[in-house]
Amino acid sequence: MTGSLTFYDEPSAWGLIMGEDDRVYVVRGSQVLGVPPRVGDKVRFEPDQQGRGLRALAVRRTAEAR
Repeated sequence: MTGSLTFYDEPSAWGLIMGEDDRVYVVRGSQVLGVPPRVGDKVRFEPDQQGRGLRALAVRRTAEAR
């Protein structure tokens, strides 16, 4: 799935992705592969539902924010 990084806190290494399905996914820094994304970047990820919420796994940046 693809989406956009809407928030990322580097010190705590977590953020939020708005998926193409208009749902919000939590991303942890340990799930980021390659170049760390910045807010506004387009990303590709594997959606997963764990416990109480949606998670983004295997997150990769596909395009930089403009």
